[in-house]
Amino acid sequence: MNSLPLLLTGLLTGAALAAGHLESGFANPPMQYRSRPFYWLNAPLEEAELRTQIRAMRDECGFGGFSPLPMSLTRPKYLTDDYFRLYGVMLEEAEKLGLKVDFYDDIDYPAGTVGGVIAAQHPQHLMKNLRQAEQEVAGGSTVEAAVPEGRLMAVVAMETTTKQRLNLAPLLEGDKLRWQAPDGRWKVMFFTCVPEGNVIDYLDPVAVDLFIDLTYGEYERRFGRHFGTTITQAFTDDVALYYTSGQRTWTYDFNTKFEKRHGMDPALLYPALWHDIGPETEAARVALFGFRAELFSEVFVRKLHEWCKARGVKTSGHPMGPFNLQPVDVSGDNLLFHRHMDLPTFDSIHYYGLGRPGFKLTSSAAANYDKPLTCVEIYGAYPDDTVDETMLYRSLMEVFARGANVIIPHGMWYDTGNVTCPPEISHRSAKLGPGLRDYNRYLARCSALLQGGRNVVDIGMLYPVKALHAAYSFEIPAAAGFGHEAGPKEADYLKISDRLTCDIRRDFTFLHPEVIDERCEVKGATLRLNNNTNWEEYRAIIIPGGKVISWSNLEKIENFYENGGCVIGTSQLPEKSAEFGRDGDVQRAIARLFGQPPAKGAAPYQLKTNGKGGKTYFAEHPSTEALQAILDDALPVADVVFENTPRLRSGGGMLSYLHKVKDGADLYYFANSTNDRVDTWVRLRGKMTLQAWDPHSGAMTAADCKHETEKGQDITRVRLVLAPVKSVFLIGPAATESDTPR
Repeated sequence: MNSLPLLLTGLLTGAALAAGHLESGFANPPMQYRSRPFYWLNAPLEEAELRTQIRAMRDECGFGGFSPLPMSLTRPKYLTDDYFRLYGVMLEEAEKLGLKVDFYDDIDYPAGTVGGVIAAQHPQHLMKNLRQAEQEVAGGSTVEAAVPEGRLMAVVAMETTTKQRLNLAPLLEGDKLRWQAPDGRWKVMFFTCVPEGNVIDYLDPVAVDLFIDLTYGEYERRFGRHFGTTITQAFTDDVALYYTSGQRTWTYDFNTKFEKRHGMDPALLYPALWHDIGPETEAARVALFGFRAELFSEVFVRKLHEWCKARGVKTSGHPMGPFNLQPVDVSGDNLLFHRHMDLPTFDSIHYYGLGRPGFKLTSSAAANYDKPLTCVEIYGAYPDDTVDETMLYRSLMEVFARGANVIIPHGMWYDTGNVTCPPEISHRSAKLGPGLRDYNRYLARCSALLQGGRNVVDIGMLYPVKALHAAYSFEIPAAAGFGHEAGPKEADYLKISDRLTCDIRRDFTFLHPEVIDERCEVKGATLRLNNNTNWEEYRAIIIPGGKVISWSNLEKIENFYENGGCVIGTSQLPEKSAEFGRDGDVQRAIARLFGQPPAKGAAPYQLKTNGKGGKTYFAEHPSTEALQAILDDALPVADVVFENTPRLRSGGGMLSYLHKVKDGADLYYFANSTNDRVDTWVRLRGKMTLQAWDPHSGAMTAADCKHETEKGQDITRVRLVLAPVKSVFLIGPAATESDTPR
């Protein structure tokens, strides 16, 4: 036993830091913090071999558990009695060895097929496709038409020049329409809903209940005692609002639920899903696409959460493309999807770096909705020759620095001779096996420190989902899946995310519009996120490029500026409201904030100030240099600053950080995932005495700290020396604030 615990106790006397809690288990972290890989059941299963492999997960790999993932290759066949018998063997062995099991809730992916049972036996509960059929009609002509196949959602006539719309549903006689068009040129449009695809209707509570009963329920009826004990987490995979080209996901009860939620019949809004309907186009799309995204979260995710919560199990999982620029045709809303998810989860697979600018969306969802855990599925489908021990750490450091703290490697295969989605991450891999125990110790040390607490960031960025909804239409071809980058050209929020994290090295949180309305409060020159645990205070708010904004959000942001806050606009300032009838209010507020019109071609930005110290900036071209200059002016004493902006040019990764307050301690995680050696100084706001905790070795030493004053504020300069692909924690008593809500 070394003398460091005594040293730490002395250093932290008088602070609210539970030093023993953070320190205990750092050298030898408990199994609960270790990774739990997907366990691909890709061959006929045998009891003895299952037991052997599961024991090796603990003893040779250092895993803390696993997630059995049934496949079409699995034998015995999924959900048969023989299959369940062997699943029971896995649970028994895990229980005996002290391992935890994550319940993967379907076969292969996406979740929602029940191995083909829904399509074969319950086709009425399949996902619904919204179809549109239209014909052009000259004024004075009479239209006689039958309602197309499916359940009618709306039938609307729209005059193509004036955009006047008429609800023709009252004229229907049975399934026949007869209508004489007034003067003008008209489109007559039928909108019908038809079951298609092979997954459940995620927007229909009856269909979701059926899915839960056929999957979760079948396991619970056999293994109920393991739920909440051996099985502590459930995982739902790759659910999405699109699966086939041309599909436009909808549901039969959409109109009824929309009217209950919004107090209006949506029939006259339907044409906006395909066409420009005039000044109301954007607000109509926001209302329709926004409500569809709300149903996805409130029906599918919430029902899974409620079922699992009643049994002591936490939910995790992700939609397809959780990092996509345009979320409408995948999750609907990449933050809102996770509102009821215990562990918001992002997908770091296919190849190194894919989707990285969007990883902050998922960790921001956890921050927005006050979730202590953020999960990541990582490494799957990386080209096998790219995955060595260095890559395991390189990718991991980058997701830790972006907010992940629960890790699911993708994965370990029952039959290593048939790995269809490499890599194989187990003791049997000659390349990865020898280092897995050390890898899992490193991972567990990081996870133990990074789970819980609250984030410290100076910058909040509006998640521009309203602008994204407004810019979308069903005329855009379906393109769900990874790497889909279709979106409005002014949508720059992921580029800004990447520049802030990778180049400027200033952490931030995406803020959902509903969270700004419901949980954020202007307090002097800060905007405070009023969560019970993860409360955050922003000194600058970014409005990324987009033509549409919620008027209620803009009112609060203007109030923030009037009280001395800093507001940064990029690329395209909003010009329309997400709400009906508020476009003029938005335009006047933008003019008050930024000037009218904002100067074009200003370099690097346009600045406006008020008498209380409030500042607004507009960068038409938000380059790294422009953003750096703006933030240096807006936040002259930032929470964390890397001196001299280190430029790491050897490739392989980046230098980044995360700051949390936990158990009365300031906790900084610095990660160098590049191939360069880093030797620089970082400036931390506040006067602190810090320890350097090395998650690679478990060693704890005094950090090289110097105390100075900058612009009237105490700062701590710390020398940061990191070898290639290495990381470190700097930990000490919280400088100025506790981790308890105020």
